[in-house]
Amino acid sequence: MSNSLKGLILAAGVIITCLVIGLGFYISREANAAATSGIGQISRMNREFTEQDKVMYEGLDVTGSEVINAINKYKNENIAVKVETKKSIVYYNWKLSSEDTNLDVASNASVKDAQKITHNNYINQKAQFSGSIIRDANDTIIGISFKQQ
Repeated sequence: MSNSLKGLILAAGVIITCLVIGLGFYISREANAAATSGIGQISRMNREFTEQDKVMYEGLDVTGSEVINAINKYKNENIAVKVETKKSIVYYNWKLSSEDTNLDVASNASVKDAQKITHNNYINQKAQFSGSIIRDANDTIIGISFKQQ
């Protein structure tokens, strides 16, 4: 009888050990899924934080003076500023490809010309412009577009 009791205790011990190991693997998988989800959320928040100064122009109506400030603000970054006035379409800082999908080459358009009332690229500082963001295929912001209303 003592041998059968020892056998039952051994079987119960093996079953409990298997349950504890299985529970450990289950908790490990759940923790991994939670960590992956958290990393994804942190990544999205980080992207939004780094793009915050550019994303603010999405759907925003601004004056021409704010458009000129934006051109100056991003002149040292790889950001094209596309300005559509009633007279012309001009790219400042960088030019974009024909479909506005990629940065092309540095632009030679001058902010000083945009402030001269006699120049074709003149930006009326009191005019209203609607802003939008231009992204490439990788969802990276490559430009800001301002269209005169």
